[in-house]
Amino acid sequence: MLYIDKIIETMPYGKTKPIKVKASDGEVYVVKFRKDNIARKDRSITNEFIAYRLIENLEWEIAPLPLELIQIDTTALELAEDAFIDPLSLAYMKESLGVNVAIPYIDNCEKAEGEIENQNFIKHLRTIDNVLLNDDRDIENPNILKDQTASNRYYAIDWGLAMDSTDVYKDIKTGNISTRMMYFQTCNVVRRPEYILRGNLTRVTLKSQEIEGIIHEIIEEIPQEWETYSDRAHLEEILCARAVSKKIFE
Repeated sequence: MLYIDKIIETMPYGKTKPIKVKASDGEVYVVKFRKDNIARKDRSITNEFIAYRLIENLEWEIAPLPLELIQIDTTALELAEDAFIDPLSLAYMKESLGVNVAIPYIDNCEKAEGEIENQNFIKHLRTIDNVLLNDDRDIENPNILKDQTASNRYYAIDWGLAMDSTDVYKDIKTGNISTRMMYFQTCNVVRRPEYILRGNLTRVTLKSQEIEGIIHEIIEEIPQEWETYSDRAHLEEILCARAVSKKIFE
C-alpha cells in the first residue's frame, strides 16, 4: 500500500479532478478518488481497478502500468489543505479516506488528436473497452494520450464510466440485474455512434480458461472496504461471459 508524500497539482484533464502526487515509493502517480462525481459509491474506482489489473495481467502495453493502491489518510488531507489544487479535488479527497487507486504518471504526453494510427493499440483497446462495457471515448474526449517522444505510441486512460456508465452497479443494488443480465452479457458498446474507434472492427480473441481465471482473481482483489465488493459475483459473471463472447463484437 502506498501513501501520499507530496501533492503536486490537479491534473488538467478528467471530470473527476484526479491529482498528481509523489508517493511513499518515490514515484509520481495520478490518484483517482473513490468518491468522485460519479455516484460517490466506489463505482468508478472499481472500474479503474478492474481495467488496469486486467490489462496488466494480459500484458498489453496500452495503458500506464501498474496500478497501485494508495491510502488517503489524515496526513494526506493536511498536505492537501496546503496544496494548490482544484477545490473539487480537495472536496473529493476529503470524502475519499481509505483505499484509492494510483496510476503511474507519464511525462511528455498530450491528448490524442485526429486519427489513431497504431492498429495494434486499437485492437487491444477495442477489446478491453467492449469487455468492460466502456464506450466513454469520443472525438472531444478520447481518453487517449499520445506520447510526444515516441512515434505511434499511445496510452489509454480512464475507465471510470465502464460497466455501461456504472448502470451495472445500479441494477445490482436495485435488484434489477436478473432482467438486465442478457443485455449486459451481449451488448456491443464499441459500435455505438459516439465511440471513437467504432469504424475499426479488429479485436483480440481471449482464451476462455485463461481469462476466466484472471477475472476471478481480479474481482476477488477488490478492496473489502469498497461498496462494490459485495457486487463481485455478478461482476465476475458478466465479465467472464463478455470476455469469451463472439456476440458482443457482432
